[in-house]
Amino acid sequence: MRTMDELADVARFYEHFAEHEAKGESATFESWARGLAADREVVDLVAGLPVGKRQPNLVFAAARRHGARTPSSYPVLREVLTTRWAQVRETILSKATQANEVGRCATRLPVLASLPSPLALVEVGASAGLCLHPDRWSYRYLDGSGEEVARPQGASGGLSGVAPSVVGAGTDPVTTRR
Repeated sequence: MRTMDELADVARFYEHFAEHEAKGESATFESWARGLAADREVVDLVAGLPVGKRQPNLVFAAARRHGARTPSSYPVLREVLTTRWAQVRETILSKATQANEVGRCATRLPVLASLPSPLALVEVGASAGLCLHPDRWSYRYLDGSGEEVARPQGASGGLSGVAPSVVGAGTDPVTTRR
């Protein structure tokens, strides 16, 4: 896993993303990342963002929002980034990627609670085991207006915290806090 500090070298970070994350998964993202890494003008645009906003997935998603179609090759991304940078930049600065595995447990907790005990969980994924301990988190279930509708109590543990989760159709999840 790459660190946020490594985002300081935008070209190297995007080249790594192309080779180790996009390759074999997304031909478009691989092409975009390789092209961006080799394009000094676009590297400079991305380098002008706060470090935490330079992630390829966020930059690419914002570019898609402003017209970069997929599947496509790097020239399509470059055109959007160089001609609509102000709008793309505004989107990047106002959005974030989500790596909120613990918050995802909020949808599983009611089902897990209804199953007979004992219960064993097996996790396959990149959340570093955080989804294996739903009982170490407390969840607040909120309705669309932000009113608390339920707050089941989890067992205390080293990862204890509160993970607010909005319930109801058409609502966006609230960020999880430890």
